[in-house]
Amino acid sequence: MLPESESDKPPKPTAIDIEIARNKGTSVAIEATNESLQASKSDPTPSLSEMIEQKTRENGRLTEELAHLHRKQGPYTYLMEKVTLAMKDLEQAVIEYYRLEGIIEQQRVNS
Repeated sequence: MLPESESDKPPKPTAIDIEIARNKGTSVAIEATNESLQASKSDPTPSLSEMIEQKTRENGRLTEELAHLHRKQGPYTYLMEKVTLAMKDLEQAVIEYYRLEGIIEQQRVNS
């Protein structure tokens, strides 16, 4: 039998995982705790209609989340385009600054 490495073990819950659990949420680390695994063994298996209802609710929630992310994409794209243009303008301004500064220095050396 091979020795267990840290990557073979489930992650230990972090402070964030504990906060998630406190707010009735879940994470991989929370689901992998002995308490959670033991509790899941004693949970009754939901009926097919209950599973369909649960999956339908989950699908609705995920659909709403996806729609929200799609709505955010437009403003994000707009911001990125504006920032990219501003960066190019600033880059050109710095290049022009050093070019003009070089001309002035060259004039001082030549005079």
